[in-house]
Amino acid sequence: MKTNLQFRLLLALLLTSLTAPLMAQDIKNALFRIAPAEYATMAEKSMNLLAAANFDAWGAMLADNVEFDFPDGDQNTRTKLKGKAAVIAWWKKYRAMPAVKSMTMSEFNNMPIDVTGDAKGGATKGIYVISYFTNTQIINGKPLGIRMNFSTHFNANKKIDRYTSYYDRTQLVKALGRNMLEEVKAKK
Repeated sequence: MKTNLQFRLLLALLLTSLTAPLMAQDIKNALFRIAPAEYATMAEKSMNLLAAANFDAWGAMLADNVEFDFPDGDQNTRTKLKGKAAVIAWWKKYRAMPAVKSMTMSEFNNMPIDVTGDAKGGATKGIYVISYFTNTQIINGKPLGIRMNFSTHFNANKKIDRYTSYYDRTQLVKALGRNMLEEVKAKK
């Protein structure tokens, strides 16, 4: 009987502590805070414009000094495109390939954050949207779906000044029959 009472008291204490509401003001982090949802909307729109090959509208969302970082290394070794003209030219070339018939992006999960502290690993302060989504491309007549993570950084003028991508490129390289990032590195 005593054990049963102790169990009930322990269970009541546990349930009370687990069901206590967690308030937004209770969540504190010295490095970041939640950013306005409009940035998530803009990041998703930019990815959909890219997928639709609407380069004029997509370009209007980019800062002149935008950088696009591919997922083939760390912050010091990955392939990077620098400047709006270079980023748009690369994507125009990619979308013009006969093998690539279409690209659609879906199933977005976006997290807008405002980095306010000194983050490690080369991250700058400001608004980021961390996105997890599916990029489905029709390559050589076959659908290829790739789950991707992108970090989209916005400058003070709400223009995108950096994309950093994280995904497994293995199936994409295989489907295309070539590694386009090696071609970019060879030109440097």
